[in-house]
Amino acid sequence: MSVSSAGSAALQLFTPSSSSSLATSKKPQSAEQKFLEFADQTPAQRLFNSVLGQLGLTEDQFKALSPDDQQKVAQKIQQLIQQQTQNGGNSQPGQVADKSV
Repeated sequence: MSVSSAGSAALQLFTPSSSSSLATSKKPQSAEQKFLEFADQTPAQRLFNSVLGQLGLTEDQFKALSPDDQQKVAQKIQQLIQQQTQNGGNSQPGQVADKSV
């Protein structure tokens, strides 16, 4: 597998699918509806949306971008995820950590 095909596969993994139902209706959502939509996402989608939020974008804003801009944002997200992985992740308070007692 070449580097370019590996990169495109990773972008497909982290790019939200068009079948995602987040914010498709204009009505306010109940907490239950929001939770069910969140729970329906794959871990990769949740990670993507989390990093997207760190960049100040929502999934709807991302989908409204041109394909070229979506590609650039997805590459930036991929870089940020790789940096977090190399740095051992975030050490922010409140995160779950494995500890032996």
